[in-house]
Amino acid sequence: MINREEIQKEVDTNYQFFKKELNRISSQYNNKYILLKNAQVVESFDTIDDAIKYAKTKFEDGLYSIQNINEVPANLGFIGSL
Repeated sequence: MINREEIQKEVDTNYQFFKKELNRISSQYNNKYILLKNAQVVESFDTIDDAIKYAKTKFEDGLYSIQNINEVPANLGFIGSL
């Protein structure tokens, strides 16, 4: 079973990647929600609901992050349940 520390580590790692790469990926994914896993962009979506649905089926371990690409970076934190 995945614990909260593992989830937080994945979220933190993905957020650092997101902040570092935002300038590079912002034009490609502008106004999209991106699914991140292991500090990599997995897929992009028009809505957060679509991103969550996809992530839950693809990553049953719950270790992923979702970020909205727009003018202001925001840490959406952890979405899900243990």
